[in-house]
Amino acid sequence: SAAGRALSEGAVTAAVRAAVRHVDTPYDRLLMEGAGWKAARAEVAGTVAAVLDAWRAGAGPERGEIAAPGPASGA
Repeated sequence: SAAGRALSEGAVTAAVRAAVRHVDTPYDRLLMEGAGWKAARAEVAGTVAAVLDAWRAGAGPERGEIAAPGPASGA
């Protein structure tokens, strides 16, 4: 759509980074446990960077090729 083409690369990158932070890290759990958003973001930054770097290199979670540092999200 025209609206989609109008999005800047920075806006798309920020949205993807946020999605990775919420889906692939314990960010939300950290917030629920009382961590401030800055501290929670700092704690998961390495995992977010690793996932994005792996995607840029062509790896995908469906092939089990992402080895992100730190704990994974979940129980």
